[in-house]
Amino acid sequence: MKNWSMALVVVAPLALLGCGAESTSSVFTVASNDPLVSKTLPAIRQACPGLNKYTSQFEQVRVENGYRTAVVFDIPESARIPDSYKAYGHTCFIEIESDASSIFIEKAACKSVCLDQASVPDGQLKLPL
Repeated sequence: MKNWSMALVVVAPLALLGCGAESTSSVFTVASNDPLVSKTLPAIRQACPGLNKYTSQFEQVRVENGYRTAVVFDIPESARIPDSYKAYGHTCFIEIESDASSIFIEKAACKSVCLDQASVPDGQLKLPL
């Protein structure tokens, strides 16, 4: 009985230490001086809960300007994201409407990461901000 109690004293703190590491939340950030990105980033995080959850898995987070301003990031093959999202190896584009009213996402894999769910609507995803 004494050995069992001693084992609990050693193992319990280690188990709690492991739990604490998982509960640490990250915040999706983009290094950019673009005023549209700065203005909309908090709302983008709200619309896409997967961004904060998986931010440590993304590479080369950046802003690109084309038809719309886009937040762009790469998801490497080694990312720890659910297999059902089929996101490995993709480059995701979150396009921001010029009036900051909504975002658009084309790829199914990127929609899954954004929404943090495997089942996503077909076609272009438009989310209000």
